[in-house]
Amino acid sequence: MSNIADFSKENNPNVRVLTGGYTLSNLQTLLKVADDNGFGIPACNGRSRFIINAILEAAWQEKSPVIIEIAESEAKYCNMAPDRLSDFTHDTCERMIAKYGYTVPVCLHHDHIQKDVDGCIDRAIESGFSSVEVDLSKMPLEENAAKCKEVCDKIHPFGISLEVEDGEIGNADALADPNVEENIGNYYSKVEDCQKLSEIVAPDALAFFVGNGHGNYLKAPIIGYDRIKGICDATRPLGVYGVMHGGSGLLPEDFRRCVESGARKFNYATALSDIWFKYFPEELLERMDARAEEEGKPRRKVLDQFEEEWDKIDFTEAEVAVADHLKMMMRDAFGCAGKSELY
Repeated sequence: MSNIADFSKENNPNVRVLTGGYTLSNLQTLLKVADDNGFGIPACNGRSRFIINAILEAAWQEKSPVIIEIAESEAKYCNMAPDRLSDFTHDTCERMIAKYGYTVPVCLHHDHIQKDVDGCIDRAIESGFSSVEVDLSKMPLEENAAKCKEVCDKIHPFGISLEVEDGEIGNADALADPNVEENIGNYYSKVEDCQKLSEIVAPDALAFFVGNGHGNYLKAPIIGYDRIKGICDATRPLGVYGVMHGGSGLLPEDFRRCVESGARKFNYATALSDIWFKYFPEELLERMDARAEEEGKPRRKVLDQFEEEWDKIDFTEAEVAVADHLKMMMRDAFGCAGKSELY
């Protein structure tokens, strides 16, 4: 069972206190209420200040809890180091409080820490993050658990929550299997492994592979709803809540079934970035795509190389479009609209 402290200035000198004593929330705080009341919460990647603006506008307008995150791999190509993301998030929360006169719960989460675990954790702590994910899902369970336990013991006294991961999201073996449709269940995270990882580490959230994958799906995913339920039923008594990565491309009704099955945090990034890209000048996109092709990367991975140009663009309409889409998802997919009053 998680023994996490409160995310407060008393426990953590890096906590930033905003107007009215407002602070960020950790995943344990957000997901326990979501689990008690049967809804999900989107975790959206803050790949630019414009997307951060849109995410928080959507949360405030819908009175919904929300999670803003950045993965270790994204921090460089989005030029969004933890301290910069934290500055943008806190400054925008302050603006939202002034604009709307009320607050909603926001978690700031460092996602998919895989390579420089200790360095990323230290930077997240210093930058005022309220949550991190250590993703060692490619390691044997025992190694994954041992390192995650070490991190958990370090960050819980600061009130910072920990998400762990079992089963590589977008499992490479599954993707290589020509009969994956028939065999997909063999690759799903196992209930007993998720339970064991949760018992050893005592994290706050656990991501699993149940047919989900990052980015846009090339064909319809086969989601194991029964497996989600089995995992969440096994980890809930331990205070550990289920996480679905790879949300972009699933339909609202798919998400609702995941919520009904017990998942509570939903990573949702690509769909928002794709809307933002629609508002880039065509000529700039062409140059970005040419550079991306030259370097053998997807478009988003050259964002930092063109920031000087795109940062000057008026993305007001883009922010509205991204926010409108996320608001729809909060209402129709995750069921979290109007739930901020529960906190």
